[in-house]
Amino acid sequence: MITNLDPEKITRLLTLSTGQLDQSTLLALSSARQNALQRQPVRAPVFALSMAHGIHRLIPSPIRLWVVAGLLIATTVIGMGYWNHVQEQQIDETDLAILTDDMPIDVFVN
Repeated sequence: MITNLDPEKITRLLTLSTGQLDQSTLLALSSARQNALQRQPVRAPVFALSMAHGIHRLIPSPIRLWVVAGLLIATTVIGMGYWNHVQEQQIDETDLAILTDDMPIDVFVN
């Protein structure tokens, strides 16, 4: 039988349960927690390209933000340059058509 566990419900139950414990038990639990935290090894970050952990752990957050901002700016500038190039080509084609009288009469009516 599989039951869905609700983290909020578990938190409330644990909070209520700790309220029923006496002070000496709470102090012993707190002391045991502190001892366990002190024995927990501190891991230094390792420089490795691993797809399992993702690149977000490899590069610090501020650097990632600057890289993303730079890519966004570069994409915008390249897009605007391409759009301007296409617009200039269309204007040049229209100018050439006007100068060589290859424009249909409908263009001049509007």
